[in-house]
Amino acid sequence: MDYISQIFKANKVEIKKYIFNIINKIDLSNMSEKEIDELFKSFKSLKDVYIVDKDFKQITPVYSSNKIDESKINKQRKTLKENIHIDEQGEYISSAYLCSEDGNPTITVSKKIADDKVVAFNFNLSRLLEDLKFMNKASFFNFMTKFIYASIGYSLSLFSVILIIYSLYNFAHHSWLGDISIFQLVFKSTIALTLGLAVFDLAKNLLEHEVVYKEQFNEEHGSNKLLEKFLVSIVIALSIEALMTVFKIALTDYKDILYAVYLIVAVSIMIISLSYFNKNTK
Repeated sequence: MDYISQIFKANKVEIKKYIFNIINKIDLSNMSEKEIDELFKSFKSLKDVYIVDKDFKQITPVYSSNKIDESKINKQRKTLKENIHIDEQGEYISSAYLCSEDGNPTITVSKKIADDKVVAFNFNLSRLLEDLKFMNKASFFNFMTKFIYASIGYSLSLFSVILIIYSLYNFAHHSWLGDISIFQLVFKSTIALTLGLAVFDLAKNLLEHEVVYKEQFNEEHGSNKLLEKFLVSIVIALSIEALMTVFKIALTDYKDILYAVYLIVAVSIMIISLSYFNKNTK
């Protein structure tokens, strides 16, 4: 939605000129069947159109390309009344918003046709921008980017589930056979679970920032947040591994304790680096 709004704002003057050049050529005083057909032929992105009086009470049905809705006749259009600001030419074009009925990005265009009549047009903004060639290449690129990120994200989620199932199966299988010590069994299962957790966390953050809630993050904030969350997942996974390594060495041979120290030092450096990164980005 933010991306579409930015394109609309950048080209609002041209869009307004295009729309009203067509509207002003059509006689909308009677809203006859011929005029309605001409409107929908001229604007493929037009969702519906209706007329309100000077008190913003709807006086005609809502005309769509494939139906006529008379249920809202004589109803007060409070939202239109509160937001409309008709200029000296009797014209108005709203900011972009999400339509409550279909959830699509929408703009409302209004034209004063008499002292007591205003025609309101609702446009599908995405379709309008595509028709005017403002968003064709960009929308395809965004679709492909989301598709690739979604494919990778859901694949990583699947792999994390496989790791978790393998860990649980491996623990149950060898516990039943009794061919491995319980400590080694828990150690290996914990490694698989920790890896599954790290992979799932990466997949979740990837989907959250690049697919599901992408429009709610600006580019810089989204990238920084994704990297920060991923590093936190890695730190947690390595910390668990370091703890398990210390326990394993404590039960076997203390001469290998140096490897556990190296791992703990590495985790400490990552924590310090993450703190520095977090401080500077904020």
